[in-house]
Amino acid sequence: SQYTDSKGNKKHMATTQFEAIDARRCFPCWDEPGRKAVFAVTLVVDPTLTAFSNMPERISKMVKVGSKYLREIAFMDSPKMSTYLLAMVIGEFDFVQAKTEHGVLVRVYTPPGRSEAGAFALDVGTKCLDLYDDFFGLPYPLPKLDMVAIPEFAMGAMENWGLVTYREVDLLIDAKTASSQQKQRVCIVVTHELAHQWFGNLVTMAWWDDLWLNEGFASWCENYAADKIFPAYKMWDQFPSDTLAPALRLDSLETSHPIQVPISRAEDVEEVFDAISYCKGASVIRMAHAVIGHDAFQKGLVAYMKKHQYGNTETFHLWDAWSESSGRPVKDIMSSWTEQMGFPLIEVKAFNVEGSVVKLSLEQSWFLSSGKAPPDERTWSVPLFIRTTTRTGYTPIMMTAKTMDLEVPLVSGDNAADVFVMINEGVVTPMRVLYTPEMRTRLSAAVKAGKLASADKSSLVVDIYNLAKAGKVGLDEVLRFLIGYAGETDYVVWDALSTVILGLNKLLMGGAPADMFSRFAAFAESFVSMGWKAVDPGWTSKPAEGHTDGLLRGLLMALVSRFAASGAWLEEARLRFGKYVEDPEANAMELPDEYRSSVLQAVLAQGGAVEHRQLMDAYKKLEKSIDQKQVQQSVGWTPALATKSEMLRWAISGEVKIQDFFYLMMSVSNSSREGLDMMWKFFTSEFDAIYGMVKSASPSIMDAVIGASTAGFCSEEKATEIEAFFEKHPLPSNKRTISQKLEEIRTNAQFLTRALQTDLAQEQFWKDLHAIA
Repeated sequence: SQYTDSKGNKKHMATTQFEAIDARRCFPCWDEPGRKAVFAVTLVVDPTLTAFSNMPERISKMVKVGSKYLREIAFMDSPKMSTYLLAMVIGEFDFVQAKTEHGVLVRVYTPPGRSEAGAFALDVGTKCLDLYDDFFGLPYPLPKLDMVAIPEFAMGAMENWGLVTYREVDLLIDAKTASSQQKQRVCIVVTHELAHQWFGNLVTMAWWDDLWLNEGFASWCENYAADKIFPAYKMWDQFPSDTLAPALRLDSLETSHPIQVPISRAEDVEEVFDAISYCKGASVIRMAHAVIGHDAFQKGLVAYMKKHQYGNTETFHLWDAWSESSGRPVKDIMSSWTEQMGFPLIEVKAFNVEGSVVKLSLEQSWFLSSGKAPPDERTWSVPLFIRTTTRTGYTPIMMTAKTMDLEVPLVSGDNAADVFVMINEGVVTPMRVLYTPEMRTRLSAAVKAGKLASADKSSLVVDIYNLAKAGKVGLDEVLRFLIGYAGETDYVVWDALSTVILGLNKLLMGGAPADMFSRFAAFAESFVSMGWKAVDPGWTSKPAEGHTDGLLRGLLMALVSRFAASGAWLEEARLRFGKYVEDPEANAMELPDEYRSSVLQAVLAQGGAVEHRQLMDAYKKLEKSIDQKQVQQSVGWTPALATKSEMLRWAISGEVKIQDFFYLMMSVSNSSREGLDMMWKFFTSEFDAIYGMVKSASPSIMDAVIGASTAGFCSEEKATEIEAFFEKHPLPSNKRTISQKLEEIRTNAQFLTRALQTDLAQEQFWKDLHAIA
């Protein structure tokens, strides 16, 4: 990993990254998760450098090698562990340290001169280790924990036992100036990696087909621990948008895969480090937690850890532990969620309020975002968490057959005309719900009346949008439903609204007639402006402001910069931009981290060569990875096509880190339809150069490049062109990603065709929409 020190000198550090199958490239070994061993590591290094491994140093001495004296460091023997968890790091570092209440020494290693940037992660790490000690019923088994910031690192982070490595942006922040989003990101990456010290390191999957046991559980734990350490983050309210939504988006494709995915060759595991293993895995664990209850959940985990510590397991071992602790048939409930791909659509076939009960007729089916008939019929064991107008917290009802009739009791005094029913309160079960038109009208009234929790309000938005994509409701119905959210002030709900608005913007920008797109843009401008006015976040934080208030300001800034950058807002943005580019270090707070990229993009999009040159000059003065990333995400928004092309050339020039170069590509492709077209042409013409840059890196880097080059197209013709290109230029490690992108393009093409057949094609529809709003 190469970096520039505080004096401007180019330096290198050495670091390992063995997961999934790269330990064999370092030393001869049985490089499989089930082949655990004790490792004794000795390193011989330049005496001016710091070197560390999984365990503390046992002995150090000077040795003569040729004409030089070097330092030989022998480390204590590791616990019995899998090869992919072994790690070594050598370089120049500063550090901050603290001990947990349970006596473990924790250090955060930083580039020289930046030790203070590790303080926040250190605080999270020390609290998190103690929390997990108690939660898992077994103390952290190593005498130390090092967390190291790596300047150039393909992965986000890696859970090597006792020596966790991170990208700089995922570990180091200035806690005084960092945005809410940055603090939350560092927090959940740390809590995720430290969960692995138990789930993955102490108890390891027997083979890669149970990768989800590692990643799904750590993804659940990251939220659990973050919520305990920082309750104000409201992690469980954010879970449906941040974790469940990406899982359902990918799992609604026919090119998805089961959570427990068969892996015949170890090389194939790289393709399933995805939203199914991480996000869907976390989502079904959250569902299991809700079904069996916290006490039985934790009791089962403690028993599982004690029984299998230093060993290997398969999914059924976890089900057995929870079955014993809860007295419930957990495998019967959970196997349909982990052994088959996809998730259910629960459709309400009939809804009737009769006296003191609501009668429902339900039917489940396999939900596909394409709207196509599923290739086969399958069912899930579906926990239904139902709430009514004045009653919440019903015991979940299990739906195991294709159809089900049920009666939901009402509270005495409920007005039949106002009664509403939600099928998935708290968004606990990974599914979509298709309500009857009457139920949707009642729920819309409940939204306007403020009777629903933020997670429930957000789920209604995301569901109806995805149901429209599948052809289950009309896109015109989606937009009418959104009107009920005009003036919304909750971050979690706005997170869902932004997903829909940005999704529609990309769809209509990519293929709708110009007049329809311009009408949508006017609607989006009005809707976002109403939100900005209702929230009134301002440009600076207020003394009593909470964590999610900062998140909301950043989100609304992004939406305003995209849809409503004009008038006083644009004037203020240009003023702050001018001060920032003049001296980006001294004037950093003119554009705080939470909205810097948004303002840079807006000013560039409505500016010219002068603003772009100013920003590029400012970039040269930046030293921190996060600051550089924000500019990389913005410079492609210039309207000048020649300058966009220059940015793409810069991306592959070798001047930008491999871990970051695709941000420039995303900047160009996200900026406009012309930018997307340009990015695809650039990718095809420069494929050999791009492949040469990333062929030895993690496949996730090429996945990101493919996404930047294709996301946003919505025609069968473009899908055919892309498919033909990859047939001539095969990428075996990215085969699953390519097939998923092709399916998404074809699904969006069908979605656009259906949209053009709705009232969206009529000018009067948009006039009526504005009148309602």
